Amino acid sequence: MADNEVNAALVAELRRETGAGMMDCKKALMDSGGDKEKAIEYLRKKGIAAAEKRADRAAKEGLIALAVSADGTTAALAEINSETDFVAKNDLFRDFGNQLSVLVRDTQEMDGQSPDVLLDAKLSSGRSVRECLTDLIGKIGEKLAVGRFARMSVADGTVGTYIHSDSKLGVLVALRGANALSAEVKTLARDLAMQVAAASPLVVSRDEVPVEKIEHERGIETERARAEGKPDAAIPRIVEGRINKWFSEAALLEQPFVKDPKVIIRDLVAGVAKSTGQTITVTSFVRIRVGA
Repeated sequence: MADNEVNAALVAELRRETGAGMMDCKKALMDSGGDKEKAIEYLRKKGIAAAEKRADRAAKEGLIALAVSADGTTAALAEINSETDFVAKNDLFRDFGNQLSVLVRDTQEMDGQSPDVLLDAKLSSGRSVRECLTDLIGKIGEKLAVGRFARMSVADGTVGTYIHSDSKLGVLVALRGANALSAEVKTLARDLAMQVAAASPLVVSRDEVPVEKIEHERGIETERARAEGKPDAAIPRIVEGRINKWFSEAALLEQPFVKDPKVIIRDLVAGVAKSTGQTITVTSFVRIRVGA
């Protein structure tokens, strides 16, 4: 088909349906004899070729997408990676990330699964995540990858959520026994998610740390105190003080509140529980940072 025989309206229609560039759409129609369906297939194959060509490149930029159920009891995070930060701001890229997070949120079986399972899952369009990712690579022209994802659901409580302003950090926090409709609980849930984002705890409480780990740390601190020449009688007190200091950094419930360091997170939760007449328990959290 000659260059001047390509119907401009058909080129525009193909662009709308595929998101591919004008010249790519024009060439696809020329090579397909003006058949739109064949042109779409051509562009899909072009995307697959582009994906294979870029397979060895590093995709360490990207974003974290969040999806929350209307009742606040279920939420999900999904990481999608790109080669450059510029692409992470692309509307098609962001929309794909949003579709992924909704898929994870709405698929209970996604809990604890690997990225390969997510790649084979179907989006609302009926196409697999893998197919749509390949098409997106062809449109954007960079290596893209599906990263980590997490789903959290609390039937008898709520999920606190937080996405940093640059969309590169996302957090979920599970609160059992909390009324998701309470304004105080919503504020608490949000504050706890922000706390995890800012302070990066390792566990919810010290009870989650194995006794062997604590004893190991206690042994290290004992030897350290002796090496510093501390009096034998004072060593146990010094060691316990240092262990408690470690817990105040590692355990969420023992951390100082980032908004008011005079308040400990455990007391913050207890205060809201008392004022709302609920028994609120923080059970788990998830923190995902792009590329980390």
